[in-house]
Amino acid sequence: MKKSVFFLPLMALSVAFLAACSDDSSSGSNPDATDPGLSSSSIDMQAPTSSDITPNSSSDITSSAAPEVPETVNPADIVLDEAGFADIQYVYRSLQPNEKAIFLLRHAERTGSVKKESPLTEDGEEQALAVGQKLTGSDEFSFTHTDFTRTYQTCLNISVGRGQTTFPNDTNDIFTESWYISNDSILRIYSEHPSSKSMVLAIWSYTGEYADAFYDFNTRNEEMLNYLLTNYTPVNRVRVICAHDNFLVPFTVYLTNKAVNLRVHEDNRKWINYLAGVAIIYSDTGERRIYPIKGLDSGVR
Repeated sequence: MKKSVFFLPLMALSVAFLAACSDDSSSGSNPDATDPGLSSSSIDMQAPTSSDITPNSSSDITSSAAPEVPETVNPADIVLDEAGFADIQYVYRSLQPNEKAIFLLRHAERTGSVKKESPLTEDGEEQALAVGQKLTGSDEFSFTHTDFTRTYQTCLNISVGRGQTTFPNDTNDIFTESWYISNDSILRIYSEHPSSKSMVLAIWSYTGEYADAFYDFNTRNEEMLNYLLTNYTPVNRVRVICAHDNFLVPFTVYLTNKAVNLRVHEDNRKWINYLAGVAIIYSDTGERRIYPIKGLDSGVR
């Protein structure tokens, strides 16, 4: 299968900021999430209100008014910012008639807690609604989220923002950091220096250091890519997967051949932002386009 990767030259990244901004699957991860055969339940229903934080429940919704959308975008005209991210709106508008897409995104802004039940903040709900408004169109999206309230709410609000009256979604905890970790005990030791599990993941992704705490970088990421293309080919043309930073950093680094600038160990302003991630666009002829994507003004924070 042919793979095309679009990127800009890398910039540099650093440390202390990470413990405050990294959240996600580091607390409450499913230890079985490394199993590619992890079951997921598919649900097609009326979308619940954005204030409903119970996964896989339903009620009526009222969607926000969508902004004016851009014209169709030629893939060759997609612009990447200095960190290597493209605006999700333009990537979506670049879809060709014979193409489908999977958008993997970090959830929107969460509250201070990293527990599974921690919800989005009000700003986080607004962020996800705004991303949904960027993705308006006739396509009905499918959604996947982990078993965390914040990823469920992010998917829900994207659906609401784009004006969908249904919320076809499923839950799958494979999209957490546990996919990469082979030895928790060693990782805990490493995480004390240089400061956090997220920092270790970033360094491993770019340099290969700390490799004995993880599965083989290339093999594991290729397994994830194959898993996505095998199990998440979107019937509805587009699937949005709301996941976590510690999963998305190594996966995005791999898919862009390290071109995306998430080197937080060199610049503490380069950790992956809320509603940023990576898009996998693939055609019926087997060609692929890969873009780091941002739903907000910046792909890093």
